[in-house]
Amino acid sequence: MLKKFLSLIVLILLIGQVAYAAQISSVTDKAKVLEPQEIEMLNQKIRKVEQVHKIKIGVAFVKSIGGRDMVTASNDFLDENFANGKNGGIVLLVDMKNRKYEMSTNRRMLEIITDANGIPYLKDKFQPSLSSGDYAGAVNEFVGGVDELMAYYETHGVPYGQRLPGEIDPIAAAVAAVTAIILGVFIRSMLIGSMSNIHHAVAAIDYLKKNTVKFTESRDTFLFMNVQRRPRSSGNSRSSGGHGGGGHGGGGGSF
Repeated sequence: MLKKFLSLIVLILLIGQVAYAAQISSVTDKAKVLEPQEIEMLNQKIRKVEQVHKIKIGVAFVKSIGGRDMVTASNDFLDENFANGKNGGIVLLVDMKNRKYEMSTNRRMLEIITDANGIPYLKDKFQPSLSSGDYAGAVNEFVGGVDELMAYYETHGVPYGQRLPGEIDPIAAAVAAVTAIILGVFIRSMLIGSMSNIHHAVAAIDYLKKNTVKFTESRDTFLFMNVQRRPRSSGNSRSSGGHGGGGHGGGGGSF
């Protein structure tokens, strides 16, 4: 009986070890661009950030994505491994052959790290290191940027780049000021027009008392002319954004 019990305990321990081994590491380096100690250091940092903000973070360096679309590959990498964070998940996928990278966020993280402001903020943080070949530094800055954006949201209650509650919108304030000026001029004109003893003069001579001024000479003098030319607008415009499809957000680029 005791022997069976011990065998059961050993089996449970083995199953636990296999399940633990099957879990993917926060940092996956299939392209062999990181040292083992760098991977361990980065994994430790990611675990701390994940615990503080209750999120999931994944980073993968691959030799090639095999002709797949980068957006699809990064979305799949997120959904299969890092989508179970309470406050969302985010991944960074780096294709070393084509020197491209892509970030993906799930629906919850998209509300915190937005495509409009959060993703560009992260790009500015880690892309210079990625381009220079400092891959460990790039991951460290990516994770640090995620930590900063999460802290900003938790402190202010809005994503980075959005107006804080109670903050005055400068554009709205300018529109209100212009509207007030136009309305004031309109009301003033109406009041002046309603006065029976005030009217617009037809000519400058109307402001003079008759027989009090005599003109002895009549002459016109041309002073100057100012001509301004402006080019016509072509009407062309360009816009760009994150991939945001199927409940995902994110963005990428080349390095």
